[in-house]
Amino acid sequence: MTEKESYDLVIIGSGPGGYVAAVRAAQLQMKVACVERYPRLGGVCLNVGCIPSKALLDSSEFYHLAKHRFAEHGIEMGGVNLDLAALMARKKKVVEELTDNVRKLLTGNGVTLIQGAARLEGADRVHVDLSGTGHKTLSARHTLLATGGAPVHPPGMEPDGKRIIDSTGALSMDAVPAHLGVVGGGYIGLEIGSVWLRLGATVTVIEMLPRITPGLDGQVGRALNRILNQ
Repeated sequence: MTEKESYDLVIIGSGPGGYVAAVRAAQLQMKVACVERYPRLGGVCLNVGCIPSKALLDSSEFYHLAKHRFAEHGIEMGGVNLDLAALMARKKKVVEELTDNVRKLLTGNGVTLIQGAARLEGADRVHVDLSGTGHKTLSARHTLLATGGAPVHPPGMEPDGKRIIDSTGALSMDAVPAHLGVVGGGYIGLEIGSVWLRLGATVTVIEMLPRITPGLDGQVGRALNRILNQ
């Protein structure tokens, strides 16, 4: 093992948990490597979660206001048309800018970035498959697992990319669906449903528990339910 391949801390995953920990550890004078399997840093949140969904929520709200609410404020717009491709392009730009900033933040603090799929090989070793270009083993005094999450698919409802999609696919549809059924009344499903509702779809949310957002405070959930049913 060469000195270059030895680290005080190896972090697997570059999402909000991973990259923040990497920066802080580097500031504390630790030698840090961050391993990410995907081409862009930032994990689920920045690439296919919080950030793209918030970008679409922002754009869809402007569209909805212009189409349905501006007139009551005395703002006459004439015909309001949706350019879904431009809306998606803006979302992509927002994601790219933020993930590029994460890369600059990490490299600026001296963190070594390694693209590949990592797995633990021992108490102090991390094996990395280097995205089709070979592999290496890193020596690590400490290892931090920050691998994020993935959508859960109910049995018999595995995504086919056409009629059934997951939350990632719902962030990149190329047409507004006539009717969208959202399985799961948590915040992710409700955000996605709100985007496509504003853009013109009929949206039905299916939740197995007695109320939506079961993980939130009950009063907040009830207030949200009233707003979404208006």
